[in-house]
Amino acid sequence: MKHFSRPSFPRPFATLALVVVLSSWSLHAAEEIFVKNCAPCHGPDGRARTPVARRLGVKDLTVSKVSDEEIVKSIKQGRPDKTGKLVMPSFDDKVTAPDIEALVKAVKALRK
Repeated sequence: MKHFSRPSFPRPFATLALVVVLSSWSLHAAEEIFVKNCAPCHGPDGRARTPVARRLGVKDLTVSKVSDEEIVKSIKQGRPDKTGKLVMPSFDDKVTAPDIEALVKAVKALRK
C-alpha cells in the first residue's frame, strides 16, 4: 500500500494565501452590504447617479478623498445636511464592526 503525504507549503506562503482568501471574501461581503444599504443612494458604482442622490446632493464616491475615519464616522453616525438633518442615516445598528471595516475598503475601491 502506497502512502501519500500531504504537500507542505512554507508557512509564510500558507499565511499569505489565507490573508488573500479572507481579504477577497471580506471585499465580496462588503460589496453585498454596499449594494443592499448604500447603492440605493450612491448607486451600484458609487457615482451617485440616482434620483435620490440628485435630490439629496449625495456625493460621488469615485472622486471622494475622505479619510478612513470619516467613512467610518459617516457609516456609524450618518451624515447631516447643513441644517443638521440627517440625509444619510446611521447604519451603526445594521452592520457589524468587521462589516464597517470591509465597507471602508469597498468604498475606497470605488475611487478612480
